[in-house]
Amino acid sequence: MNFFNHFVLAQAGLPTFGGVEKWALEIVQQAIVIIIIFLVTKHLAKFKFGAIIVSCIVGGIVYFVVRNWDTVAGWIEAFMNTL
Repeated sequence: MNFFNHFVLAQAGLPTFGGVEKWALEIVQQAIVIIIIFLVTKHLAKFKFGAIIVSCIVGGIVYFVVRNWDTVAGWIEAFMNTL
């Protein structure tokens, strides 16, 4: 029975936490891009070019924070230490 468990687990290729985390980050990044495209399209239909620029800037900041969370967390920690 132990051999069967080893055989199944060896062939299964179970996901690691790093793989699941990477997959989740990709999904969140894709969702952010889809939301930005939706907002830009909505504002373009109304010819609100200022809102298009703001949507792109805010979306870019959110995308950067999600993609580089370790860096941003370091900045926040450094800021809190200076207070």
